Amino acid sequence: MVPEPEIIVKTKVVDTACDWTRAIYVDKADVLTDATAEAILAHNRAGAKVCGWKPKSK
Repeated sequence: MVPEPEIIVKTKVVDTACDWTRAIYVDKADVLTDATAEAILAHNRAGAKVCGWKPKSK
């Protein structure tokens, strides 16, 4: 009797978020609400933590 072949399934997760997202930069002329400024800051902090974003040099 021939044994049934064993099927092994492996899942690989590839995170590509850092490939298509970038930090949001604000110009001095931009006018933002507090909520928008907080959202941009949260986005940039998350990107710094997860993707290693560094501040732009002037």
